[in-house]
Amino acid sequence: MLKIRKATLQDVDTLAEMATALNAHFGIDDPPYSGKAILPSMQGGDPLVFGYLAEDAEGKPVGYALCQRFFDTDTGTQATWLLDIFIVEDHRGCGLGRRMLARIAADAKQKGQRCIGLAVYQNNPARHLYDRIGAALPENALVYELRDEKLDRLAQEAQI
Repeated sequence: MLKIRKATLQDVDTLAEMATALNAHFGIDDPPYSGKAILPSMQGGDPLVFGYLAEDAEGKPVGYALCQRFFDTDTGTQATWLLDIFIVEDHRGCGLGRRMLARIAADAKQKGQRCIGLAVYQNNPARHLYDRIGAALPENALVYELRDEKLDRLAQEAQI
């Protein structure tokens, strides 16, 4: 029986390892990071980042989701942004991703949230799951990233 539970501070290394596996799955070769990178964002009474682990009957991690809270200006409420969701290959296609998303949705509703946001790579087969659960691509919406050298270049223009 697979179990989904909230990740704790003791799980940060496992979360980092699974994030590295997700990156490798998509051919992203950025250097892996350790749980120390996640830990500060997960600490405190109202952490910025929170996660979930899916475990098999022996307690071995077989999937994870990492989320962060944000303020949704459309609804005027806090909301959840799904940063990552990853299921190891042996457990894909059995509904675990949907179960994890349902858990995230239930926790968001319990907090009074009205929105879960996410972005997905165009070639990610998980897009079919998002379509099936009713997630919609807002009309004219695009997700942009500004990172690394391009971020550095723009930051140098600041008049501080």
